[in-house]
Amino acid sequence: MKITEVETHHIYPPYQAWNSEALMLYHGPLIRHRVVCVVRTDNGLEGLGEHVGPQQWPGIEDWIERMRGTNPCDWLAHPELPCALAPAIYDLVGKFNDVPAYKLFGPQVRPRVPMAAWTVSQTPAKMAEEVEHAAATGYTWLKYHTCHFHNVIAQTEAMQAVAPRGFKIHYDLNFDNTVEHVLGLARELVKFPIAGALEDPLRTHDFDGHRALRGKCPLPIYFHHLPLGGREALWGLADGYMLGHAPAGQVIQRAGLFEATNVPFMMQNTGGNIMRAFLAHMAASLPMATLHHVTGAHLWAEDVAGPSLPAAGGTVRVPETPGLGVTLDSDALARWSAAEPEPLERVLVRIQYTDLPAIFARPPVTASGAAPSFLVGFGPGYDHPVDLDYWDEDGSPKFADMWERTAKGPVPERD
Repeated sequence: MKITEVETHHIYPPYQAWNSEALMLYHGPLIRHRVVCVVRTDNGLEGLGEHVGPQQWPGIEDWIERMRGTNPCDWLAHPELPCALAPAIYDLVGKFNDVPAYKLFGPQVRPRVPMAAWTVSQTPAKMAEEVEHAAATGYTWLKYHTCHFHNVIAQTEAMQAVAPRGFKIHYDLNFDNTVEHVLGLARELVKFPIAGALEDPLRTHDFDGHRALRGKCPLPIYFHHLPLGGREALWGLADGYMLGHAPAGQVIQRAGLFEATNVPFMMQNTGGNIMRAFLAHMAASLPMATLHHVTGAHLWAEDVAGPSLPAAGGTVRVPETPGLGVTLDSDALARWSAAEPEPLERVLVRIQYTDLPAIFARPPVTASGAAPSFLVGFGPGYDHPVDLDYWDEDGSPKFADMWERTAKGPVPERD
């Protein structure tokens, strides 16, 4: 079996209606961009892979050239093969051998794998809606990136009010805090049963801080970016680890470290049904892959491959059909390959600190950076008296004036 062709398709499928606006305003329209890879072989097989991210994918043509004419088995457990191409390799080898892909990683240890919902930081009321939706669609964990312009305590209080028993929140703190601040935040959060875990609370290389924090923090600490390649587990820096978009070979290597140190880990590979299936196959055969994995596949209103592997009881079923167990929908692929990213409407980000003039910026929020918090004297943190929402264009002179004023960056409302 030899690889003869690698197709890449840039697609822009739509988000689910319930939070599509929030995702777009927070990250921008290109967050919808996905690359679907179709790898074909000389015996008529087809393997599927995908990638979410920037339109330009550095080095993709070099990888395609390297793969052409090779046996897909040459790329199993490769420590550098991009995440978008690895699913296609396991899909092909599984199909050729008439076995589900998890058998290529080792003996199956679980038929269902834990999976979390994911979202972006929003007002407390909107975060409560996210919890309701996640619980109604079978999830028991919700992960979200905290934001300096939302009060995490207020968000948690609102989410707790609607959460079913046992539902948990995974807070991604963006690795920019101090031990003292995180401990203070955690001591407030632990009062709520819904508070589940804190990810990346400190700067990546602050190993002493991580060790000190883990010894005192009442909530579990998850470490994402691993500069030591997973050897952080040997130092006891966290209660769990995350492998984000790691090549399959690196996942296998680091999973061995986590198993040796008896510490759980999770994977975060964003994408649609193709990536969800691939991640499920990996987690099915790696003993310590017991934390809630993240793909974001539930966010898409339509996909280009199926089935969708829906969540139930916080887990998804691992496919038993050959390869990944998902099938390409050629019509949907053609339809969403022809789509263009929708531009953002004229909307303003409104950041409101208590008793202070509002600060306005153009979306996406991630492009606004942390600068607005410093305009009023507040530094990084997640428990400030602040909230962030949006001001839709309403045709008023006030909106038009503010739109012009924000052309070069965030500005405060005139007193």
